[in-house]
Amino acid sequence: MGAVIAVFRPGPELATGLQALVDQVDAVVVVVDEHPVSGVTSELLDACRAAGAEVVEHDANRGIGAALNTGVERLRTLRPGLTHVLTLDQDSVVPAGYVAALLAAASAADRAGVPVGMVAPASVGSILRLPLGRRAPRHGVRVGGEPIQSGLLVPVDVLDRVGGFDETLFIDGVDTDFWLRALDLGLVCVIAPDTRLEHRLGTAITVGEDRELPLLVASTFRYHYQWRNLVALVRRHARRHPVWAVRAVVRAVRHLAIVTALAPGRLARLREAYGGLRAGLRGRSGPRP
Repeated sequence: MGAVIAVFRPGPELATGLQALVDQVDAVVVVVDEHPVSGVTSELLDACRAAGAEVVEHDANRGIGAALNTGVERLRTLRPGLTHVLTLDQDSVVPAGYVAALLAAASAADRAGVPVGMVAPASVGSILRLPLGRRAPRHGVRVGGEPIQSGLLVPVDVLDRVGGFDETLFIDGVDTDFWLRALDLGLVCVIAPDTRLEHRLGTAITVGEDRELPLLVASTFRYHYQWRNLVALVRRHARRHPVWAVRAVVRAVRHLAIVTALAPGRLARLREAYGGLRAGLRGRSGPRP
């Protein structure tokens, strides 16, 4: 059992998250997708090594899909008998017993004959609770909908069957694409009951001096990737997953409308979304220009 942490310009929460993780898994690989690496990041990486993690640095910014694939490959080299991989972002913190709970949920699903594609926590977020599935249990196993990548437990044989994470998406939608490809193979996302991952999903919108709305805004540049990759994923998966495609488009339009109305920086955000939409329609991929 191993874990991969994808890192780009991390803060001190990386060390906190790693410390909470090392006692729960056999090996941790930290993949740095920051080039050139800053002095602050170098100090944090030294702390990761001191805590027992393996650190791999990319020689260019290649995106989260590439970071995850690099980490999985390195883990499999370090642990040839590896059975499961936990994927994490740099600002995620797993509570005590988190990994054991996800492994137990995977085992329970296997015993019930539910084909496991991945196991996700029951809720995510330090600001907003995000239930990942409200579907009826299948043979006593809770099956969820679309998960986020951080905190996800994936069997190694599923990675082989699905084909790893799509590096051309760079960031945003990488987890969605993996989940949809798993569904195409009849594999589902299983929810580990009573588990929660601390992970910041964005920045809360503040009204007045200190009132936070239950809505999160991503970094402005992310709206380029969100809209570009939405086009790519709808083109790729809508025929087999039409309900997902309609819901994804509605969510994206609704979110952009709300944050445009309520959050500062609306003009820059709209420019990024429009640029991403054009890039998606033109079939562009990889890092944003």
